[in-house]
Amino acid sequence: MPRAESSGRAALPGSAQLGLFDWDEPTPASAPIAAPAPGAAVSSSPGSPPVSIPRAGVPTQRYDDGIHRFDWSLHRAARRTLALRVDDRGVSLHAPRLASGASIAQFLQQHAAWVQRKLRQREQRLQALQAARIEWADGGRIPYLGQHLTLRLRGASQLQWDEARAELHLPLPPGSSAQQVRDSVAAWLQRQALGLFSARVAHFASQLGVRVTAVKLSAATTRWGSAKSDGSIRLHWRLLHFSPQLVDYVVAHEVAHLREMNHSPRFWAHVGSLYPEYQQARTQLRKSVLPPWG
Repeated sequence: MPRAESSGRAALPGSAQLGLFDWDEPTPASAPIAAPAPGAAVSSSPGSPPVSIPRAGVPTQRYDDGIHRFDWSLHRAARRTLALRVDDRGVSLHAPRLASGASIAQFLQQHAAWVQRKLRQREQRLQALQAARIEWADGGRIPYLGQHLTLRLRGASQLQWDEARAELHLPLPPGSSAQQVRDSVAAWLQRQALGLFSARVAHFASQLGVRVTAVKLSAATTRWGSAKSDGSIRLHWRLLHFSPQLVDYVVAHEVAHLREMNHSPRFWAHVGSLYPEYQQARTQLRKSVLPPWG
């Protein structure tokens, strides 16, 4: 399952999950750190980065080697390795309680380029998210299966989808609130999603010779889909913002889990038999931007 990062979340018992947006590479981690000898110093070395202004109650430090510059925070815990994480809260380094300042500084130096690259990627993603923001009003546009639909508020008696003009006419008067527009679009998307997902699941299930007991919609925050050993499949309704090819990849992924509830080579062989271009789709899904729903 593609996931936001190597967070260590366990899959639900008897299920396999496809998570939102993989990172392109794993988070750096060190070899196990040995405890220092009795009496050894464990405070920061004189050359460690200086402490800067605390951020959200967590002390941050500035790393600057003349090429790479960023703020980071140190978190000590009962663990055996050093690890770096870059997320919406910034850069954090997780270390064993007794790791020396020298080992921390060395680890940070070794992975400074990785951190800088991840920070650039995060900034690019934030910019892309801002550009993808939907205006919930007449004339707003929503991505839908590889195209954009223009929202129209004309007080229609019922919702109408004009495929030729790529317009979605909502049963709302001009001047309706953003919440009303958003709710109306969500209801339509969910109806479309259930119909499309059911058809595509049936298509791939017949190819693989597996039995599907139910297809349901999901609004999970961490995964695109999940499959259970009882034959049920859940798929995130907002997949409809992406191309039909990406939808098919996610559906094929979940159907393949009805044969293998894991990510073994046999599982990926099943995915490949259903969707030969899965590797390209997997990469594209990782890089895709889901429009903010707000």
